[in-house]
Order: sequence, then C-alpha cells, then structure tokens
Amino acid sequence: MFEELKKRALKSTLAWSIILILAGLGLAGWNAMDALQVVTGYTDFASLAPEEIRDQVVKIDLAYNFGCYLKAYSENTKTHATTTTDYYYIILTRDGEAMDDRFLSIKVPARYGSELDAMAMATAEGRETTPMTFYGKIKKLDSEEMYYFKDFFKDVDWTDEDIEAETLPYYIDYIWQPATMIYVVLFVAGIVLLIYGIIRIASAASGGSLKKMHQDIANGGFTEASIESDYRNAQAFDKKGDLKVGKLMTYYTAGSIPRALPNSKIMWAYQNTVTHRTNGVKTGTTYNVMVYDELAPKGRTFSVANETVAQDILNLFHASFPWVVVGYSDELKKLYNKDRVQFLQLRYNTCEHTAVEPGAEG
Repeated sequence: MFEELKKRALKSTLAWSIILILAGLGLAGWNAMDALQVVTGYTDFASLAPEEIRDQVVKIDLAYNFGCYLKAYSENTKTHATTTTDYYYIILTRDGEAMDDRFLSIKVPARYGSELDAMAMATAEGRETTPMTFYGKIKKLDSEEMYYFKDFFKDVDWTDEDIEAETLPYYIDYIWQPATMIYVVLFVAGIVLLIYGIIRIASAASGGSLKKMHQDIANGGFTEASIESDYRNAQAFDKKGDLKVGKLMTYYTAGSIPRALPNSKIMWAYQNTVTHRTNGVKTGTTYNVMVYDELAPKGRTFSVANETVAQDILNLFHASFPWVVVGYSDELKKLYNKDRVQFLQLRYNTCEHTAVEPGAEG
C-alpha cells in the first residue's frame, strides 16, 4: 500500500516539480547578471567602450544629448485621447571623449522632457550643463524604434554606411533606481522555485509525502497493518484510486499528498453541486461530496466525476456508518452551525462508531 502510494505521489509530483525547476532555472538565469550588477554596483556607462555595450544595467551621469527623435504614447481606450509617456534622446558613448565613440539613445519618462530639451539646446550651443543621473537597462532597438533612429541621422544627410559606422542599435531604458531591485527579487524567486521543485521530488521519492498519512493513521488509533488491509479492500470512486472508502478510513489525495480520514470521526456528509455560468450561459457543473468531521469541523471537499459517484459515496456512508448524518437541508445546516451538541445527538452520539455491512444495520 505505502509503496504504491509513494510511487503515485512521486508521479503526481513529478510534472509540476519539473515545471517549477525549469521556471526557477529560467528566472534565476535570466536575471542573474542584472541582479549581480545591482548588488555589486551598477556599471558606469561612461566607462564602457562601444564594443562592451550589451544587455546590462547601467548608471549614467548624462551631461549632453543631441535631441529627441521619438515619442511614445499611451491611448485611453474610452476617449481615445493620447498621452506622451516617454521620449527617446540621442546620446554618445563616453560623452564623445574617445575617437571611437558611437551614437545611441536613452529612453526616459516624459517628466524629464523639458530638462533634456534644455540640455540638448545647451549641447547645440556648446554650453555645459549639470549632469542628470539615470539608471537603466541597455536594450536593442526594435524595428520601429530603429526606423526613427536612422531617420534622425538621415535628416542631416547621413548615409546608411555613415549610420552603420557611427551608431549603435541600442538604447538605455530608464528604470527608477529603487525598482532595479526587481532583478534581485526575480533572481531570488527563481532560486526559491528551483529549490522547492527539487525538494518536492526528493520528498516524494523518499516517502516524505506519506508523513501526513502516517500521522492520520496514528491519530485514528489504527495500526499500519490494519490500514494495509483496509486500504486493499476499500471501494474506489475514481479511476486512479485517489478517493477510496474503507471500513476504517476514507483515503484521498490533497494536492499530491496522500491523506486518510478516520470514518469514526465523520459527523455529516452531503452532495454539493455547483453550476458554473459565464455571462448567464452554463459552462459546466462541479460535483462535490462535503464531509464534516471532528478533525475538520468546517468541512472537507471531495471532488467527484458526476452525481452518480457522489450518490454512491453517500449511499455507502449511510449504509456502513450509522453515526453519520447523510443529506442536506437548511435545517440541518442551521442546527450544525448554531447547536452542534444537538446536531450530534441526531446520530453521532447515539450510535456505536463501528462500520457495518450494508443491509446489516440491525
């Protein structure tokens, strides 16, 4: 029994655990370098030669720019009014201090537009300005951004060869400095997912997923030998055997964890049917068996395939466990919630808690 449950738990855990591991590897790997740069210090953009510029988080003390070549907008879907969200400005690597410096661009929120326009004017007039510090991630221009970037230089009669030789197809995408910590958060989240996925597999493979079931058996006062026999003879209510009812315990799977509920602790059981609708159109029906017991007085939900399965379980409860109230009514619900002692007097406290063969209640 336990070996079977361990294999089933491992199989059930494996798919999701692999997804978690792959997601963790992807998340951590994708953000590792950015997270490292945030923790150890942002790369100084002025220190980068053109050939060193790549996908990285940088700090730039911007003192010069050569004007805006592109504006980004957002549109209100109701009024169709547009709002400028970002500006793209032409800048130079290392502020043009080296012969091999190249033109590229920086994308900043619209609130910096007036200051950068004034900086562009000062640059054109040969005046110095107070540097503005920005943090951002270097990204590659997409096809539309590249079109307008090239168009800026073509307006001053540059050829395609000039543009190829003197520019870089990158831009610094502004990030609010505290927000750069998101790379650290994403990296840590990836590591957590990776470790959690590995732990899930290791736990299931070693039988750790059965720990709660062993506790359930001990809490019910049963020996594991008696449960082996009870589980073997229990009636299954799904193809996988994830939900089985024996004379001693009801066996079910919570997530991927095998669990067992002592039948002697069950107080009330009934069918709960939920009809799902989208925009008033019926999209499906869910069938559940609700079970209330001393260990979970607020109820457990066992999902089943259809109404026939739900009724088969309840009929078995009714025939085999005479101390269980089977069926629902508003009066029973009110009594259970308002006067539990009186509810238990209906059956739970008046019957011996020993399973009987169907038809042998007398």
